[in-house]
Amino acid sequence: MAKKRSRRIIEMALAFLLLAPVISSPALAGSFDDGGLLRVINRWETLPKDYVPEEMVLPEVDTNKAGQKESIYMVPCAAAALEEMFSAAEEDGYILLAVSGYRSYSTQSLLFKNKVDSVGSRETAQKTVAPPGASEHQSGLAMDVVSTKFRYLNRDFLNTPEGKWVAQNCCYFGFIVRYKDGWTKVTGCNPEPWHIRYIGVEHAVAVTRLDIPYETYAAKARTLPEYVLCWGTSELFCGLVGDMLQGDESKAEELRLAEEMDEDFRWDTLNRITAQYASGE
Repeated sequence: MAKKRSRRIIEMALAFLLLAPVISSPALAGSFDDGGLLRVINRWETLPKDYVPEEMVLPEVDTNKAGQKESIYMVPCAAAALEEMFSAAEEDGYILLAVSGYRSYSTQSLLFKNKVDSVGSRETAQKTVAPPGASEHQSGLAMDVVSTKFRYLNRDFLNTPEGKWVAQNCCYFGFIVRYKDGWTKVTGCNPEPWHIRYIGVEHAVAVTRLDIPYETYAAKARTLPEYVLCWGTSELFCGLVGDMLQGDESKAEELRLAEEMDEDFRWDTLNRITAQYASGE
């Protein structure tokens, strides 16, 4: 039964990938720039006060409370991916619920002020509530999720069947669990197994397989050419970033040099190095 469910998850993820060109452009999918899916957002790399995604929609998913429906807006590609993920979870017998999507700068300011007043320290507060501009929710790419059997934004969500399902499978729909145990010094946030962030399927699978904070992944991935970020596979990203973390920049440098060549040479290089990683060379 577990193998059958796993195949179904992969099938749905592949079906979603076929739709990806319709709901998001390659340039958006690969960009670390403003508005890009790969943009790093934390207390050190913040969004401006006036930043609002150009377009947002309400994903057709259930919420934890009836009154939360207006608080789950996301950018279209992330919303579509969330719908696919919730549907796949339901087929496996897990009912997920959305809690909080887009959150404005002003809303985050209020939440952060209340937290500081509550704990008495800005340093302590920002480990559990992001300062204004440092919240991924402002990007429209993040969602907090719970389940019908565990409705709390609590670390224990990770130990529930639904939390384990999210941790293992959200990457196949383009999401990563952003804040894990042991990552606080890098991310600046305490563990939040309920908080998922959309970065696209190929990058999400690579980050999950490497099991590293997104900051660590992004520090290496953002040095890659845009054509690689847009059209690379999870095997390629996993291999490249893994090698770079070990100090081996050879294949990454080949791809950087190929960016200056003609289009045929560039794609031949990308395909060759992708095949090398896929075959384990």
